[in-house]
Order: sequence, then structure tokens, then C-alpha cells
Amino acid sequence: MAALVPALQRIQHQFGYLKREALEQFSEESGVPLYRLQSVASFFPHFQLTPPAPVTIKVCRDMACHLAGSRSILQKLSATSGNQIAVQGVSCLGRCDRPPAACVAIAGSEHDRYYFGRNAEELKEIATSCGRGEIPKPDLDADLPYSPANWRIDAYHGAPSEYAGVLKAIERRDAALDAAAKILSQQQSFHPGDIEQFRRGAVHREEARVVGANVEAAIRAWRTESDWAKGPELAGWSETLLSELNDADLRGMGGAGIPAIQKWRDVRDAIRTAFRRGADTSGYIVVNGDESEPGTFKDRELLLRTPHLVIEGVILAGLLTEATEGFIFIRHEYEEQIAACRAEIARAEQLGFCGENATVLGRPFPVSVFVSPGGYICGEQSALIEAMSDRRGEPRNMPPKLETNGLYDLPTLVSNVETFAWVPYIIINSGKTYSAQGVNTWKGARFFSVSGDVKRPGVYEVPMGMTLRELIYGAEYCQGMIDDRPLKGFAPSGPSGGFLPAKLTTRAGLPRDHVNNKSWQAIAQRRGFDPNAQELEILDLELELNLFRALSPTQALGAGVVVYAEGRDMAAEALNSIEFYRNESCGKCVPCRLGSQKLVSLTTNLIDGAISRERWDSEFVPLFAEMGKAIELASICGLGRSVPVPLRTAINYFGGDIVKHLAGGNGAARK
Repeated sequence: MAALVPALQRIQHQFGYLKREALEQFSEESGVPLYRLQSVASFFPHFQLTPPAPVTIKVCRDMACHLAGSRSILQKLSATSGNQIAVQGVSCLGRCDRPPAACVAIAGSEHDRYYFGRNAEELKEIATSCGRGEIPKPDLDADLPYSPANWRIDAYHGAPSEYAGVLKAIERRDAALDAAAKILSQQQSFHPGDIEQFRRGAVHREEARVVGANVEAAIRAWRTESDWAKGPELAGWSETLLSELNDADLRGMGGAGIPAIQKWRDVRDAIRTAFRRGADTSGYIVVNGDESEPGTFKDRELLLRTPHLVIEGVILAGLLTEATEGFIFIRHEYEEQIAACRAEIARAEQLGFCGENATVLGRPFPVSVFVSPGGYICGEQSALIEAMSDRRGEPRNMPPKLETNGLYDLPTLVSNVETFAWVPYIIINSGKTYSAQGVNTWKGARFFSVSGDVKRPGVYEVPMGMTLRELIYGAEYCQGMIDDRPLKGFAPSGPSGGFLPAKLTTRAGLPRDHVNNKSWQAIAQRRGFDPNAQELEILDLELELNLFRALSPTQALGAGVVVYAEGRDMAAEALNSIEFYRNESCGKCVPCRLGSQKLVSLTTNLIDGAISRERWDSEFVPLFAEMGKAIELASICGLGRSVPVPLRTAINYFGGDIVKHLAGGNGAARK
């Protein structure tokens, strides 16, 4: 199991940085070469290789915080920087609903402190007070007024979890075992002792236990769903519950939208295949809680307010796929969420639903929290697995898939926090009940994080298919644009989805021959506009991934929605997004590493007024198109493929913001 990353975290907690002598001691005791420790430690931004300043203040630079003036704040705070106080800009801290977000690290203190919505003078005073040992009360996520009792996702309506979904799955499993016992008794003359050994082997997975040949054959048939054990009433019992995920049309909530059932079945089948081959039959369930995409913070609230749902989802995944261990991978900045999950795991262990002695399950199923050492790239699922494997968090080349060769090269189910959190509701209430929550013909519900120029940014549970208009202007949701300014555009998926304008037209955004597009015709009928219309108000788009894939030019709809009012400079926002990707590129592949920096340089020259209109049209636009295509085609993971999107969408849909910087622009947007 992972030892290197947790050891580095312990050393840093003890000394405030990775002290050379402590690294050497760990290397000697563990047998891990010092160069490997250095390789891993130098990759993750959380690890400090040299003694830090007594106080370090870090200010988020991205999207909502950028809109709130974080660039200016950093410039003003830089005058404070010195031997006693260090000032840094950092990537998204996951508090986009309270910008600008800042973090204060005090040397010798295990935990950082977070302060939100403060101006430069206030942050300077906070840092100075911390230097004097007078630490102002930090802002907490728990202070926000979110209530899980008001969320449909919580099948327990805010009460302590009863793990009813797990109990339902166990009841289904045990009924299938009863049916198997009857067959073995009547058709294969098993006596009660054989039946008991079969039950233990089928549930507890004691392959090393000495049993008779007939019992061993029965266990093999059960574990591989073969011979007499085939079918949903016997060894295929898990399929009856997996079909609920299918009825729900539950999809990955991290942005890709892959049907959840696809991964669950693949992992279950991979574990069964390993048993047939006599290989290691271990398997893992991993919750991807490394929520680091700017504009995305909904998992933060689910982990804090409803950790029981996430943990129950992990246990259900373990039961239905036959995996042997679960992990919740959480970014280190989410300290309250880490504590909440660990407390709920302890409670679940006490109740017998997980742990080495999970009496309710009838077999061991340990669940633990893995604290991420930082970096946006760890949100990419193969990079996450690499970090958990005591390696640098760099994406893998695919194939093979993680479902067959994941953590420790064994079958691994990796999915988003929200995906796991919906599973208990679906198992308890049925997939069709979840599906019925959708509106405008769409299925299900989901959470959105909304930030930017809205009156009430936050985390909202919405029915799938609700319009963007209702999300932004609805009284239950964002309650309109700040200062009642008109909508200029929005980012439908943090920086990775680029920027869409208030109107899509035949010249900018709508797909070719859109009037014959079935999705267009359907939404025209539902929304009541002319199916031959040549433009679409973006507010009338229904929030559903399949619809965005059909009608949106970027085909993206993620969990983080960032809203921009008239008066915002989308060229400057594009630069801010490209800078994020440049800062967070892991550097493994050249197109992403160099391409992101080249695009930052190009866009900076644009913003600074260093490019004439003629050169922009004749040289830079073709150059950008060529570079963007190369980056997208040659990058290993989604980060690289997202790099060109912000500038491309700014050029395509906000041309006025580009033109005003050409030939004599004064760079005002950089201030």
C-alpha cells in the first residue's frame, strides 16, 4: 500500500518542510532511494523542499477570484513580502463562491487557515497578525448555510445514515446465496457443513482456506457466475441492482458523462476474470475528490454535509463489483471535508459496514481517506492513481483502462464524488425514481457550482434539463446578475469548456444545418420558439450534457458554471484560463508543457497591445489555429486538450474584446 506520499506528509507536518535529515532517515528505514523521494516531493506543489517563511499567504488567481480582483490584490500584497511574510499566487482553492480566496500557512502549524472575500488591506493585516502569533478566526466551509435536509440526494433527509442501500444489497445477495444453497443441497448432495463452507468462501473470499473439491468447485462457479450459478437469481444477483443504475441513467458527474454502469460492470467482470485465471482478485473503489477545476466546488459540500452518502456509495460499489478496498481521494485544502469523511468512516466501522471486521458485510472491506499532495492534474483519474501508487502524479498513456489495470495494476473503479453520492438514493428508491426528477424530457438531477457575476453564487441541486435562465435568475438559485447587468457569456465547464456568448448564431456557435438537427427541433418545440430561427439565447439552453453536445460549439457541460456580465473583458479571461493550464501542466508531454506557455505569451502580447490588426489576422490567428490543433492531438490527457479552448472561444464569440487590444491597446485588462 501507499507509504511514500503519507510519509512525506508526516515529515512536512512535523518540520514544516521536508527536512533533509528526516528524508534520509526515512530512506534508510524504508529502503526507498533518496532520489525517489526527491522525484515525488518535487512534483507536488504541497511539499516544501526548503524552510518556508514564518507566514505564507497564498491568493487564488483563477476565474471567480480573478474577477474579484486577485491580480491587483497580489500586486498590493507583494510590498508585504519579505523574510517574515511570503506572498504567492496559487491555483484554485475550491472556494469560488466567496472570492477572492486566500490561504495562510504558518510555519510549524499542521493546518492552513482560509480567509474569503477579503481585500488587500484585510489580508495584509491577517498575515501581519499571524506573524505576531495572533491568528484571526479563519473562515470555515461549515459556516455556509447549506442543508442536506433540503437536498433530494440525501435519502435520509439530514438524519444519520442507516446504510439502508447496503442492507438492501446484502439482503439481495443473501437471498441469492439461499437459492444457491438449495440447489447445492438438492442437486449436488451438499451436507450442512459443505453449505457453510460454500457461504463463507462465496462471501468472505477465503481462497487459501482448505475446503473439499466439491466446495471449491461450487465457490468457483459462484465467483465466476458460471455453470449452475448463472443468472440474476444466483451469482448474477448484483446485476439486478446494477440495472437500477441503468434505469437511472446515472452518469459520471466529473464532466465526461460516461454511464456509471459501464465502469461498475467492467470492474466486476475484471475481478471475475482474475479469479478464473487464478490471479490476484483484489479490486479497488476510488472516489475522485480532487476537485481542483476553477469554478467547481460542489463536491466540497457533498463531502462535508453528506459524507455518509459517499461512503455508502463506496461500500455498495465494493459489494456489487466484489472489490476489496475503498479510498476517498480528497485534495489537501479540504481539511473540514477530510475530517468529516474520516469521522463517518469510523462510525460506519463501528456499525459493521466497513473495515477489517465489517460484520454486516460478512467480509473485510476497509475504507480510508487518501489526502492528495496537490495539483490540478491529480483530478485526471490515471494521474490520481499514479499519486496513490507513490509516484509522480502524471497521466498514463491508455490503454489499458483503469477498470482492468488501475491501482497496483488491479481492477479499479474511479468516479466522481457526486456519482457515488447518488447511488444510495437510487438503490433505496429505484433508478426510475431518480430518473423522474428530470424536466423537459431529460432524466435525473445533478449539482452545479455557480460563481462569477451572479447575486448568489453557490452549490445548487437542480433537475436535469432545467434552463440556464432558471439557474441564473431563479429565486431558489442565483437570483439574477450582480447589479442587474446583462449577461455577456458564461463558462459551461470551468476553463475547459471555454466561453459561450449570450446568443448563439448561425455565424457564431450554432451547428451547421441546425434547423434540421433533431435536438434543435425538440428544444424549439419545448421552448416555443421558431424552429427556423437563426439564433438561440443561451439562457434557453437546457442544462443537459447530451443537449450541449448536440448544440453547444464546445460540447461541454461540467459541474462548474462561471457567469460573466457585460463589461467583462473575455480576452483577459481567456488569458487567465490559459495561465491556469500553463501553471498546472504536469510537464510530461511536450505539446502541453511548451504549447501552454507559447499560448500564454501570445495572448499576453495581445492584451498588452503589442500586435497590430494586420499581423493578428495574417500571422497570429493561423499560428494559434495550428498550435491549438497540435496541442489537442498530441497531448496525453484532457488538460492539454483544453489549453486552446479558452482563447479559441474568445476569438470566435467575443471578437470585440480581441479587437480592442490590437494596435495600440494599453493593457488595461491586466490591471
